[in-house]
Amino acid sequence: MIRDFTEADAESIRQLLSAIPEAPQWLPHELGALEGNSVFRVAEENGKVSGLLIFRIVADEAEILNLAVEAGWRRQGIASRLIEDAFAACKAAGVRTIFLEVRDSNKAARNFYVRMGFTENSRRPKYYREPLEDALVLMHSIQ
Repeated sequence: MIRDFTEADAESIRQLLSAIPEAPQWLPHELGALEGNSVFRVAEENGKVSGLLIFRIVADEAEILNLAVEAGWRRQGIASRLIEDAFAACKAAGVRTIFLEVRDSNKAARNFYVRMGFTENSRRPKYYREPLEDALVLMHSIQ
């Protein structure tokens, strides 16, 4: 089930993200700061948070800030369902283009995003730290 984030999810999200070193580490007190034009959706499986997607909408563009799925639930369609949920929300909000950044070395994520219809838009040199690495900016047009 895909649903809105609630404050009761904060500890589950912290634990999920702490197990994924390459994911942005949103702290529970920061989650409340993602209000306004930000959308925070979670995937729930068997009563537990199994994934999350955070994106923000500004005018007719959106940016995916974080997509993460618990290791034990990967390759079961959760990330795809979260992205499709974001596509639907963005379309309803009048978004025309969705952007995201991904580490150049993250081949699995890059392949996933290509399967979801994203294409490479540009490169941000030395965008990531620890290790220092380029980001690829990917985009998806909403029809």
